[in-house]
Amino acid sequence: MMHRASPRKRLALLPALAMMFLVAASLMLTGCDLLGNLFGGMGQRASVFAIDSKNGNIYEIDTMTMTAAAVPLVSTMQNATGDMIIRGARAFIAVGSWANDKPGLYWVDLSAPAPAARRIGEGISAQYVWITAAGKGFVTSADYAGVYANAVYTFDPQHPGSGLGEAVSGFAEYFFPQDVVSAGTGSEARVFIADNGNGKVYRLNALGTAVEASFSTTAGGTTGLLPGSYDSDGDGIAEPGVFVANSGGWDAAWNPLPGSIDFIPCSHTDGMPAIAVEPGFSASRLAAFDAQHLIAVSYGVTSIINLSLPQGDPARITTVTYEGHSFGASDVNVRDGIAYVPDGATAVYAFGLNGEVHRIPVGTTGAMITNVAIRE
Repeated sequence: MMHRASPRKRLALLPALAMMFLVAASLMLTGCDLLGNLFGGMGQRASVFAIDSKNGNIYEIDTMTMTAAAVPLVSTMQNATGDMIIRGARAFIAVGSWANDKPGLYWVDLSAPAPAARRIGEGISAQYVWITAAGKGFVTSADYAGVYANAVYTFDPQHPGSGLGEAVSGFAEYFFPQDVVSAGTGSEARVFIADNGNGKVYRLNALGTAVEASFSTTAGGTTGLLPGSYDSDGDGIAEPGVFVANSGGWDAAWNPLPGSIDFIPCSHTDGMPAIAVEPGFSASRLAAFDAQHLIAVSYGVTSIINLSLPQGDPARITTVTYEGHSFGASDVNVRDGIAYVPDGATAVYAFGLNGEVHRIPVGTTGAMITNVAIRE
């Protein structure tokens, strides 16, 4: 990206040109108030962020005006930048291995005067990241090329400089991990891992060091997880657990297969199958407005599922559209009753249960806005 200059040529640069170079470099890495960042280029007040996977840029979104910053707050400068989670003033960002040179788990101090993205430990093909209520971090790594291990690693969010911990043990052969979340409360809280390669979800032990149970999903393409509660046995009591988004995968001839939305109660014992919440429905990521309304996204489609209505009811699933067109990508997040969905190109769509949809342009031509993150 940068051409190397000889020492003599560098010394011969005029002070004004040197200053221009430093300012330009600063803008590339951190964003700057001079070019119109919404919150002074500090990320201290923004509550929603959009991620440009192609360029690694992270943009602030003003939820009052439904507009995005003109320049990124910070950038990993890596293709395949994706899932991002925020805890306090720190953001943690997964960067997969695809057409880049420094994949891995990154972190950013959003409160810094000039935020910068730093990699945590060695390179991995990072996919999804999660931090438990107890403050323990988990990141999944999956790589079709086989350069990096398919594994789940722990890390310390309070001390990111300490690198990645040991890989979690006990996964099945052909393990291809995706989303990671925790569900349950107190001593019953557990971490769950989605396995796209085998159509399974794993539950880790209390220490988060090894698999203690696995559950088969009702469809392939197991990708997204959402902690929540659902009356899966029909006794009128909603149980804590995880919803599972299954995209469906493909058959031997690469024809798409139907997916499903499942639920796995925390009380499930090893080997019990997942329970179908919405069979035959493909989704890659989930969020929720409330206990009765799920938001499911896949490429080009975003839907609201009303769990209070029975399966098969035509009103149970509503496709969200903007000016008559559907939209969706691989991520969704909700804050203050508003869902934010990227379109995989240069926009994020914001909408509530009332059906009003706002289109928020983000990034520049050629960007790929694939993920959104919220400050809780």
